[in-house]
Amino acid sequence: MTTLEVNTFLEQFQTLMMASLTPEGEVHASTAPFVRQENDFYILISTIAQHGRNLLLSPKVSLFFAEDEAKTLQPFARKRITIEASVSEILREEGMFEAIITLFKEKFDSDLINSLSGMGDFHLFKLSTVSGSAVMGFGKAYRLNEKLEVMKQIVGHHQKGHGNG
Repeated sequence: MTTLEVNTFLEQFQTLMMASLTPEGEVHASTAPFVRQENDFYILISTIAQHGRNLLLSPKVSLFFAEDEAKTLQPFARKRITIEASVSEILREEGMFEAIITLFKEKFDSDLINSLSGMGDFHLFKLSTVSGSAVMGFGKAYRLNEKLEVMKQIVGHHQKGHGNG
């Protein structure tokens, strides 16, 4: 597997799945449209939603991208990428805010992005890659670094289960 294959796989998505932590420490799964610039993912979400409030409080999030089930030949070997990321908010006053909003307008409905980005409860978050893993089938699991570069193949030992008999 190559870094190019990782990027090609990620390019097919408009939304990401993420797991964030609630203030009580519970895991919360959700999804959000995103834009990507190099190895950073940006999401524009409301803090009325649980995931928005979670990201304001916790600097860690896990991102997940999975092959369309309709295209998956073997569910146990479904292609997927998991990314551990750090969270930071991009404030409206920062020059980066408008640059990223422009990327959203290019990828999604421009009028909708204008409307959402003008609402006070919508916040722009930067999700910076820390590390990750990619699974592209049986025996095809790889560690990724913070640049989403393939570092090494993950090799494990499979053991047969122990029955009662």
